[in-house]
Amino acid sequence: MTASFLISECLEQIFSNLLDENPSRNIQNRISTKDLHSCTLVSRHWCRISTPFLYTYPFHHFRHLAYLDFYLDDEAISYFKLIRTLLNCIPKIEIEQIITTNNNNNDNNNKEISFIHNLTTFNYVKFIRGLIFDQLLFNTRRLLHYQEIWFPTNNDNKMEYNQYSIPIIYHLIKFLCKHCNNLTILEFPFTIQNNGLFHNMIELLINKDNNNGRNKLINLRDLYYIDNINRHDDLLNLYLALTNNVCNLNLIYHEKIDSIEKANSLSKFISLQKNLQHIILTEDELASLFYIFDDINIDYYYSIVFNSLSTQSKSLKILEFINLSFNEINETALNSLCLLNNIRELKLYECDWINDNLCSWANNLKNLEILEYVLNYSRVLPVNFLIQLIKLSFKNLIKLILYYKREQDQGFQLINHISLYSHSLLHLELPKIFPNELISIFKSCNKLVYLSAILSDHNSWDEHFRILVIVN
Repeated sequence: MTASFLISECLEQIFSNLLDENPSRNIQNRISTKDLHSCTLVSRHWCRISTPFLYTYPFHHFRHLAYLDFYLDDEAISYFKLIRTLLNCIPKIEIEQIITTNNNNNDNNNKEISFIHNLTTFNYVKFIRGLIFDQLLFNTRRLLHYQEIWFPTNNDNKMEYNQYSIPIIYHLIKFLCKHCNNLTILEFPFTIQNNGLFHNMIELLINKDNNNGRNKLINLRDLYYIDNINRHDDLLNLYLALTNNVCNLNLIYHEKIDSIEKANSLSKFISLQKNLQHIILTEDELASLFYIFDDINIDYYYSIVFNSLSTQSKSLKILEFINLSFNEINETALNSLCLLNNIRELKLYECDWINDNLCSWANNLKNLEILEYVLNYSRVLPVNFLIQLIKLSFKNLIKLILYYKREQDQGFQLINHISLYSHSLLHLELPKIFPNELISIFKSCNKLVYLSAILSDHNSWDEHFRILVIVN
């Protein structure tokens, strides 16, 4: 049977396996659509079946652009070609109405804009299940710079239609919010400061689907939000706006808390979830170096959020904390963390002040399968906390990543406990390691399939490598 005659159900199954339904939790990683795009070129039949999969997460192919300050011009051009395609899904009359309204408001009744509107083969918008409202869509300078790509026109005088560009792109944003009725991923990589537009977007997102009256966000699985504006009391609070409409999330990613109001709204939002499995709390790397010391309440804000995590104790399996401080975590918050005894993955990146008082939390993390601890800067290593985690999770721990600046006399006890307890490890990444430690690990961790470590400046490595050959 040739490829062109494969039945639709068979092709759908094939294409669904090519679709990455679980984008990386690393916000700078993107979804590759290369294979699906190739499938659309095979035949009309393949194109018809594969296109809905290709446009399921179109913005996630450019996800890295949303979270980076620098990107190549070719990447931005490709992004705005996507915007042009989606813009062509809007009825032409709606674009004309925007131009007419703008002309009337600016007394330009005699001016006509001849823009290029190509009828699309599909209504691509209805396929979309993931939206990323990145800064490229709200950056006036960028929009005007790439205007020829996303809003081509037949007019010679380009300045005549610059005034329509922003209203048209805002209309596209609202069009997406209104017509994407089956979203599973929603990302706000920055705080939208146009309060009127942001309010309209949220209203359109939470309004019920006109076709069947159901909540459009009922299937929302992942929510990402970076709050990069300091104490914006006048701006719409995203979590309060979504409170009554989003309660089935698997993942919440939140960056930056700088007020008790923000902490309370996030805490309440977490508490209302029915099956939250993964939470990522992070502070901006550079900003955290300043305001963690300037704002004495930062630990209190996070204590409020930590206190809400116990409401998800049955479902929560993955914790990721990045650039956080545990210096003054209160007893209530610590008790809440201790109730999270179903955690399978714990990832701590650049977290400060993990003192011995947190060992009570470690005592309850007995089911860890993955532990990642990264500390790039020279700070106090929480040896006792990490040892406790390794000792208590010895049955299930299969992946361990420890990265820190190891001094000559630092961490020997920690590495020794890996050899003593972590016999189930499949994946191990370590900082600087000494010959006797490496031999001990090879002897005890005999299930390892991946090992990464920095070899110390030791004169006897040749001799010890010969011992390693004998051991193996």
